Amino acid sequence: MLRLKSICILVVLFTCFVNQVKSQDTLSGSYPTLKLSSGTHVVKNVVSVKGEFSVEPGAKIEFIDPGVIVCEGAVNIKGANKNIEFIGKAKYEGVGLIIKGVDSSNVDIQNAVFKNLQLPIFFDFAWKRNQVTIADNHFIKNIGKVSVIQVLNTPFNFNMDSSYVNFKINGNLFAGNNASLYFEDLKSDHLNFEIVNNSFVGNSIYGYKNYNISTNVLYGRADQIFSRFTAKIEGNSFAYNYVVDNISDTIVHAANFGVYGTDQTFPLKKNFLGSNSAEKIKKTIYDQTLNYNAPKIDFEPFLSQPNGINPTHIYNITNLDDSELVDTLKMKEPLKGFTVTANNGLDFSKATLLYSYFNDDSTLKRTDTLLTFDKQPNGNDFKLTVTKSANAAKKTGYFLVSNIQDTRGNFVPDVKVGYINYQNDFRRRRLLADLVKEKKADDSLRKPPSPIDSIKNVFQKIEAPMKSKFEVGLATGGAIFLGTVSSTNLFQNQLNLYNALNVNYTLYSNLSAALTIAMFKLSNSDYNSSNNEQIARGMSFSTSMMSISPSINYDFIDNRLYTKARRFRPSIGLGFDIFSFKPTGKYGGQEFALQPLGTGGQLIDSGKKVYSLLSFGYFLNVKLKYQLNRFNSVGVHFSYHKSLSDYLDDVGPDAYPNVTKLLAKPDGAAAAYFSNPTTQPISPGQVRASPNSPADSYINFGIFYSRRLFK
Repeated sequence: MLRLKSICILVVLFTCFVNQVKSQDTLSGSYPTLKLSSGTHVVKNVVSVKGEFSVEPGAKIEFIDPGVIVCEGAVNIKGANKNIEFIGKAKYEGVGLIIKGVDSSNVDIQNAVFKNLQLPIFFDFAWKRNQVTIADNHFIKNIGKVSVIQVLNTPFNFNMDSSYVNFKINGNLFAGNNASLYFEDLKSDHLNFEIVNNSFVGNSIYGYKNYNISTNVLYGRADQIFSRFTAKIEGNSFAYNYVVDNISDTIVHAANFGVYGTDQTFPLKKNFLGSNSAEKIKKTIYDQTLNYNAPKIDFEPFLSQPNGINPTHIYNITNLDDSELVDTLKMKEPLKGFTVTANNGLDFSKATLLYSYFNDDSTLKRTDTLLTFDKQPNGNDFKLTVTKSANAAKKTGYFLVSNIQDTRGNFVPDVKVGYINYQNDFRRRRLLADLVKEKKADDSLRKPPSPIDSIKNVFQKIEAPMKSKFEVGLATGGAIFLGTVSSTNLFQNQLNLYNALNVNYTLYSNLSAALTIAMFKLSNSDYNSSNNEQIARGMSFSTSMMSISPSINYDFIDNRLYTKARRFRPSIGLGFDIFSFKPTGKYGGQEFALQPLGTGGQLIDSGKKVYSLLSFGYFLNVKLKYQLNRFNSVGVHFSYHKSLSDYLDDVGPDAYPNVTKLLAKPDGAAAAYFSNPTTQPISPGQVRASPNSPADSYINFGIFYSRRLFK
């Protein structure tokens, strides 16, 4: 009897397993159109849809790395009460949706949930649709650190088109994500953005210990040109969004909105920006106040509280007596409770209150205590009074309120109290634990969290650890002398080969330092000039140059970010030269070094010194780089160099010397020849550098190849 019962159980389990397998639809390959009905669908690889991609209510799409759906036509996703799900499989998280190509259709994504994905929605470079609507969706707990939504530009030739794309992002909840929303052009001739009544709550934007434009929950570019439409960003709520150090995983700075570009101002009015204090709000936006190259954000007037039509969320936490409860609170004393304020009514019937704290002063051992609490509603304020004590030992910890809903049954983001200080203490303890295990703390600090391979190979990280900031390049091209022995017409001067090795190090988002080691030759002749006096002088020279040139360069494009839309990267720089030179000339079929001959009378006049063959200078350089991929780039370079020596061509501000005295010196005949090659009549005190200014300069230009050395 027992054996028969066991067999029956196995049959039932097997039947359930078969039904489960049948109910899952695994997608792969390319489809002319694709319609996903209610049920579970699995995406393990690249799935391409040439025509319409539609999803019906009740569908669940599970993405397993490197799963991604590429949409080249219409996108029609319309759920009801968030009953369409795009989910990344835990520990094997896939990518999401990519919108690419040009098509005269619409993208309509409404009432869906995007969760645990690497990059939920990506509008690829040169995409185009008639209209885009992303409304009433939940983007929650997505793990990718690149973007939650990224929108690149439509085709370049679309600038000539009078049509444009209406792009609406309205009524969405963005909560618990690890990345920003990025818009390549918030002011555009062909993209008209409307970003209205969204809630951005509790997002962690990962960077490298510095607050910048890209480490905000919402950021983009605003330029003066091609700016027919300015993005309408109104009625949104920003609360508890922070930049988090990618290495130490600790909270650095509140971070809501950032903008860069050539425009002077950008409007961000009628939004709730996490505070009623203008001074506090300023600390959560990145604009001209922090970077003179960025526009000034005009955020006043701002909302004193979020709108009720926004997705429900808690935007303010205070003590029970309504006094301020700062987000950097060090939670060691057990709280009796706290008051939370939301933009709509809340339902705590299924909510849990957890208190997590460390057991001692140094280890990572932690206790998670589930507390009981009373709920006292007062409009949209809710007093949560703790009825079970915790943390009697007074160790660092934090409160977590989860499983909250609003009165309509919608998801409400979790609430954390004391979490910032808890994370900082957690980092300190983790370092101590590494030291105990005889690991170098430095290794721990430098090791960034491992991103998923598939997305890492497609998108560049916003920031980079130290070793990945190094770039090495080889340059070649031409060198032209512009000193005394040269023509005012650049193209009449002699062109020589220029070769160089360049090492570049990224300092900040738009600033880098470089060191260039170059070897080249400079040469010229007065006979190349169209100036009669210069031709009559008849001087010529050739000098070998070796220079070491450090510089500081300003990059007009964020040099840490690689996207296909930003392949062209101009830069401008200043630096100084340390160089050696050795001017020579030919006489009687023999090559002579000119400096030892004293052709300017240096060896026959006790008041003069022979000029040094080591000198200094300064320069301005311009580069245009084309990024082939994350690691390799090519480009063109141009630099203008001003020398502090007047003797690169051996012709300085010296009077013509006495020929008789020169002939008495070793190699006197050669010295006399090079001092006055044409033996033209000389006036008393006439200067050899006449008729041009004696100051020497030169230009270098050409092409280069560079490679970033490390990932």
